[in-house]
Amino acid sequence: PMKRKKTKTACAGLGVRIKAMSRKQVSAESFDFKSNLVKMRLRKKLSGAELCRRAGDLDPRTLTALEKGRIENPSIKSLRSLARGLGVPLAELFRDTEGGSESLCVQGTQKGVYRMEIPSWGAKIVSYVPFIHDFFCGKFILAAQKRLTCEMLKHPFPVYLSVLVGRIEAEVEGKKCLLREGDNLFFNGILKHSIYNPWHGESAFWLVTAPSFL
Repeated sequence: PMKRKKTKTACAGLGVRIKAMSRKQVSAESFDFKSNLVKMRLRKKLSGAELCRRAGDLDPRTLTALEKGRIENPSIKSLRSLARGLGVPLAELFRDTEGGSESLCVQGTQKGVYRMEIPSWGAKIVSYVPFIHDFFCGKFILAAQKRLTCEMLKHPFPVYLSVLVGRIEAEVEGKKCLLREGDNLFFNGILKHSIYNPWHGESAFWLVTAPSFL
């Protein structure tokens, strides 16, 4: 019981650590609400006055304060007004901010968008997509004789993995299968599962989840 408690505590704090690590490696502009608000308004070819007119109840002074960053935490009312004036869903105001790109189109390299290490798991993660809620596609590098359990990778949605290097022994609801380079596995993450590296060295595999397991 004590071991399980420690695992749960470690997993609970993982999200906070991942966000902190990823934000260090993503430009500050990626999370700059005021800059993205201005970009969205200009992309719609709207003046500040026209945006306020379309919003119906948005004070021009509030818009100015938002675009200059003087209001760091907009109220829900202001956000709804902005979304109405821009003609976009409320979530769209943050999608640009999360993605770090106006259309979530990001060109990457083999280095990935961000990288992280989780020593307690014996794992390294290289993400090839921005740190967003909707989707994760990246590479896991798992040390020899290390195991990832469903307590670590809690994800009650479909999971796809494909072995790149080494061997992976996957177990889903008690059924084991040995995956070699080029083999893949697709399963529902809500099922009890584990991913084990039985090899003498590091093994690497692609992992794809939607939404992101992080």
